Amino acid sequence: MGHFTVVDYVIFAVLLAASMAIGLYYALSGGRQRTTQEFLMADRSMGCLPVSLSLIASFQSAVAIIGVPAEIYTHGTQYWFIGCAYILGLIIPAHVFIPVLYRLRISSAYQYLELRFNKTVRICGTLTFIFQMVIYMGVCVYTPAFALNAVTGFELWGTVLATGLVCTLYTTLGGLKAVIWTDVFQTVVMFAGQLAVIVVGVLRTGGVSEVWRKVWEGNRIAGLDLNPDPTERHTFWTLGVGGIFLMLSLYGVNQAQVQRYLSSRTEKEAVRSCYMVFPSLQLALALSCVMGLVMFARYCGEDHSDKLGSSSRDAMVVYFVMDMLQGLPGLPGLFVACLFSAALSTISSAFNSLATVTMEDLIKPHFPAMTEARATLLSKALAMSYGLLCLAMAYLTHLMGDSVLQVALKIFGMVGGPILGLFCLGMFFPWANAIGAVAGLGAGLTVSFWIGVGSIVTRTSGMKPLPPDCRVALLSNDTTAAIQTALSNVTLSRPSGLKRFYSLSYMWYSGFNCFTVILIGLIISFITGPMKEEDVTPGTIYPLLGKLLCFLPEHLKKKLCCVTPLGQTVSRRISLFTDRGKQVPAMKLNSTSTCCPVCKEMESFLPEAPFVEYETAV
Repeated sequence: MGHFTVVDYVIFAVLLAASMAIGLYYALSGGRQRTTQEFLMADRSMGCLPVSLSLIASFQSAVAIIGVPAEIYTHGTQYWFIGCAYILGLIIPAHVFIPVLYRLRISSAYQYLELRFNKTVRICGTLTFIFQMVIYMGVCVYTPAFALNAVTGFELWGTVLATGLVCTLYTTLGGLKAVIWTDVFQTVVMFAGQLAVIVVGVLRTGGVSEVWRKVWEGNRIAGLDLNPDPTERHTFWTLGVGGIFLMLSLYGVNQAQVQRYLSSRTEKEAVRSCYMVFPSLQLALALSCVMGLVMFARYCGEDHSDKLGSSSRDAMVVYFVMDMLQGLPGLPGLFVACLFSAALSTISSAFNSLATVTMEDLIKPHFPAMTEARATLLSKALAMSYGLLCLAMAYLTHLMGDSVLQVALKIFGMVGGPILGLFCLGMFFPWANAIGAVAGLGAGLTVSFWIGVGSIVTRTSGMKPLPPDCRVALLSNDTTAAIQTALSNVTLSRPSGLKRFYSLSYMWYSGFNCFTVILIGLIISFITGPMKEEDVTPGTIYPLLGKLLCFLPEHLKKKLCCVTPLGQTVSRRISLFTDRGKQVPAMKLNSTSTCCPVCKEMESFLPEAPFVEYETAV
């Protein structure tokens, strides 16, 4: 294996230095990150281009750059069909979640849960999100550290420490502005690194036609698999439909992404940034998949990962990169920089979003009198402490042993699915109450961990599936027939009963857990007494049922669901405070006007009241 040259070290050092410089620039310029609004929300001043590139970078982590090529190399191009899920997975957030959340002018997505239900639901949602992101960060830090260790011989945990600390520093210094602009820079580096590997790989394998011949003969080009069996790992349905729920849990309700939408100048910019993500995500997916195919054409199924001292399929990607880029000074450094860019962008987003939800959901409600300076200092301390916590999680990832892609998607499905279900329950079903929401979230998490842990236990205790040998097509016909017979015998002995339930494809986790939360939430809500329309905070319901049941007469629609259009108000409750701070009983005001006319109307009722506080933000 070729190791780093001086040029490689220089390129890698430049990446880390540039990321730190962006953090320092935003720490010393503008408002100097003195307010929580600037540190956590970038003063709501970002344009759609940096926001869209940041949205890609925070999802397209090192996990995808190493995990997707390893998946294509091992199982063929079936995974590529997840690109179909990107269409609805981005349109629905753009037209459903962004309008509701942006118009409420909130800082944390979980503030919505308090407006819609109560404080308990908000805290439950926040704690679930913190748990999800802390585990996922461990995977993100470990992946590039493992690659750098394999390539340069750096001590693995020294690398993990370096990644975590650089990231923690620029996130703590520069706030969300630094995170978004470093994401833009790192996205460019990420694409450049992948492109370099693909171009050199194709040239060294013998050109495009040779690559195509080998992957075709090696049976790596997958057709449309319409098998409806939910236990089948990857089919069109698991990827194209199950993938939509995975995308919604990421781009619809995940605080790391919602925070970017909310930092946009206007709602239109936020929606536009969501649309601009689509072509870039498709490009990122295509680059990763093509890299897996070129890798297959190069080695045709041989496993060289043992040369890296690891049996992981993900190690093959690192071996391939170093094999391809050997003797080309600077390019190995560019690829490792590309991996680290992907990791840094994801981790910094996580730090910042975790600091935001902890501050807004767990600390500020209990210390409302806290000064702005102290709150900002505490936000920075939180970002730093989460940085150190994720280093501990990286060690746990090391012990899991699954492919990094599968581990990451399992985490999003097991924890992100129930969070998505909680938001859908609140946004689409006006009858759902707080007791139903908490019970639904609890049931969703219980079922998801039952399936997740069950799948890990049954996989390790039972017989491992035969690894797909990509040399099948290159063997004689008799040998091929014998292997196919052996494989068909293996597939016939499918698990039954509870084991079959545990073998549910990990791509269905998000959808299954989301529906569990909604179903249990609605049942408990109806048992404990559904919420009345006048008790629902205006602006927190998206009239989904009203739009789906457009053929029904108006009076029936009103009975079935709240049909209040977004941005209008019904029975707004306003708490009025006198100048002595004594609260006047809340008044009900029937109005369909927006904020300013309502304020004027209230002034005519109580001209001496100098301060009007809304129970809801409009």
